[in-house]
Amino acid sequence: MARLFAILKFIRLAVSRELKTFESIKFNNFFLFVALMVYASLKSGLEPQSAEPLLMLLGLLVLFPISSDPLAKIPPSRLSLWPIGGRERILLRIVSLGLSPVVWITVLLMWRKAGLTQALTFLALAVIVQCLVVLANRLAIRGPRYNVMHYVPPFPGILGELIRNSLREMLTILDTYLAALFSVGGIAYRLLSPRPNATAFPVLSALVALALSTYAQSLFGLEFGSGITRYRLLPLRGWQILLAKDIAFLSVLTVLVAPLDLGAGLTSGVAALALGHRSTIFSRLEQRRWRFATGRVFMGVVQMAACFGLALGERSTGPAMLVFAASAWVGSLLWYGRAWERKND
Repeated sequence: MARLFAILKFIRLAVSRELKTFESIKFNNFFLFVALMVYASLKSGLEPQSAEPLLMLLGLLVLFPISSDPLAKIPPSRLSLWPIGGRERILLRIVSLGLSPVVWITVLLMWRKAGLTQALTFLALAVIVQCLVVLANRLAIRGPRYNVMHYVPPFPGILGELIRNSLREMLTILDTYLAALFSVGGIAYRLLSPRPNATAFPVLSALVALALSTYAQSLFGLEFGSGITRYRLLPLRGWQILLAKDIAFLSVLTVLVAPLDLGAGLTSGVAALALGHRSTIFSRLEQRRWRFATGRVFMGVVQMAACFGLALGERSTGPAMLVFAASAWVGSLLWYGRAWERKND
């Protein structure tokens, strides 16, 4: 039993460290937006029911990385070498489930009287999610054709591979999938509603841009260390390196907002990039894959105001607001491109 307790202690430490990586959501722009909605509702004496669907979306996306098997923290090659018998392995498998955050949340739901049905539904959903994650990982290992990253198209020109690499990075952060959920929801509303409200689509486009805006504060967040060194060795100007990152960002944004309101979405997106360049160059905001991006609170509030203000402005004034935002983006690109060169000389 002493050996089992030693293994379980190691697993508990690994799970605890992994849970701390989810703290990045506290400084995510979309989480700040939801927090402000809740605060405004409470100040008005109302129940923050309007924020509940948004919190459910955040929880649904976090469910994918949090549903991993605690025993999977141990490499299979190392686990096979440990001197434990078959009965001990079965016991280890059963007891390790108690270290799963999903089990804790299920117990909490039951304890808070959410109801046995709701708790079991959540547990079943977590099991389904875990099965999907395991299946996707095994398919990706079995052959490159099963790996979604393999299908990211190449881009022409000298920046083509840099853009492709940045697109692959964006597909490993949860912000992209949150934005995709808003896009899918907007498309469903447009197609299924008998009389869709036209004013809803600029707001939905701004929400898509807001969901991606935190990543605009740290475009190199997944590449600190050796990745930055590789960029320094490339025969490219600073603005070209930033442009490759921006094109990947705007490519994802364009695909997601095109069915909603392209003008409002692009206006919000280029504004978020123009504001985020400073943090990208001067702040060391490291990101983790399959987590929500983290940012700065003040910059997040500014980006939030810009996303919604300019999107609604574009709706009322037309392309002039997009031209204004694009001009600010080009100026920011050139200015902080030179700042990149000075910093990395």
